Amino acid sequence: MSVFTPLTPDDIRQFLRQFDLGEYLHSEGIKGGSENTNYFVDCDSGRYVLTLVERGPIQDLPFFIQLLDCLKGAGLPVPFVHRNRDGQGLLSLKNKPALLQPRLAGKHPELVSADQCAALGAMLAKLHSASCGLKRNSDRGPDWVLQHAREFLSTAWQSERDWLEPCLNQLQTELLDNNPDLPQAVIHGDLFRDNAMFEGNQLSGVIDFYNAATGWTLLELAICVNDWCIDHTDQGLQLNTDRVQALRDSYTQQRPLTAAEIRLWPLMLQLAALRFWVSRQQYAEQHRNQPGVLIKDPAYFRDLLKMSGEFI
Repeated sequence: MSVFTPLTPDDIRQFLRQFDLGEYLHSEGIKGGSENTNYFVDCDSGRYVLTLVERGPIQDLPFFIQLLDCLKGAGLPVPFVHRNRDGQGLLSLKNKPALLQPRLAGKHPELVSADQCAALGAMLAKLHSASCGLKRNSDRGPDWVLQHAREFLSTAWQSERDWLEPCLNQLQTELLDNNPDLPQAVIHGDLFRDNAMFEGNQLSGVIDFYNAATGWTLLELAICVNDWCIDHTDQGLQLNTDRVQALRDSYTQQRPLTAAEIRLWPLMLQLAALRFWVSRQQYAEQHRNQPGVLIKDPAYFRDLLKMSGEFI
């Protein structure tokens, strides 16, 4: 369980006194998070999620609050930030920025269906069309990805140099140096299955927008494909083309892909895999031998990147 800042029931009870939510009933740390401290909190009035923000620029937190308000206003199934009696949403607990949000219904999908991918694609198209004029530069954009990938070539990834260095050079040339004209919007940036909630095939919630920033909408699709559309078989990882097609068809009914997006789709899948290989490698090294912290295997995205030629 990734709880970086432990909280006692008294800590949470004291925090909740700023709100009119009734009596505190129960709380528990949330398993599976890898960047922030999260607790489920039950009160007389309902169920909530209390987040202590552990990573990222503090000054950008008002952006995330505005974005959630915007997306909620557009009818998307996202949590919003509860304001206290003074109308403040960005609060503090244990000297960390703290947010209280409703706990959304549903469960994280495990065996993903094509219908769920279609629901995801439709939601993404609405999300990319409903940014309310908000903008934010990503602190983990393509420049950051390639810079840190090259640093790892001299350390943890030395054994991968023969195949990885040409891959990095191509990504640099095609996606950065050539400055392709690709559609941009505010993207979620981390929409893995553990950040989505479903009731059956209905998408009931999208959570954890702390990586949201202005970026290529095609990159969002690639990030989702690399998690939602991959099967684990005896022969290794395989792309499930039916789920890819369901996701893309549903998305493009509202936001058709441009010629440049279609051409660069294989490279965008590579960039998406590389982005999370880098961040997971960083995280594994930062938290090695630290008890109680969930470390996700970086090798999954190395394997995706190596097999990316099969996606073309």
